[in-house]
Amino acid sequence: MPVAIVLVSAEIGQVEDVLQRLLDVEEVTEAYSVAGPYSVVAKVETDSFDKLVRVIPQKIHTIPGISKTLTLIAFGLAKQYRTDACEQALQLAKAGKYDELYRLCRSCKQLKYCAYGARTVTYGI
Repeated sequence: MPVAIVLVSAEIGQVEDVLQRLLDVEEVTEAYSVAGPYSVVAKVETDSFDKLVRVIPQKIHTIPGISKTLTLIAFGLAKQYRTDACEQALQLAKAGKYDELYRLCRSCKQLKYCAYGARTVTYGI
C-alpha cells in the first residue's frame, strides 16, 4: 500500500481548520498538529502510486489555509503492530493476574511492536 507523509505549513490561525479538513480526506489515515517548522503532519495511504500522486495536489493542496507542503513518499516497509494479546498475556488477563501480566509485558522483547502490551504497561491493566 503506497504511503506518503505530508508536512503541512498552515497560515496563522488556520491550523485547527486545516487539520480537520485533512482528516476529512478519505486517503488521510492520520493527521497531527505539531510543533516545529511545519504545522501539521499527515499520513496518506492509497491502493496505488498513481492514486497517491493525484490525491496530494487534488485533495490536499486545495485545502484553504495551507501555505506550503513537503511530501515524503515511503518506499520501505513498516513494522506490523499487534493489537491483541499474545497467548500468555491473554491467559493472565483472563485469570485476573494483572501484576504478572504487567511484568510479562514489561519484559517482552516485542513490546515496542505490541499495542496491547504498551497499553498494559502504560495504564497498568
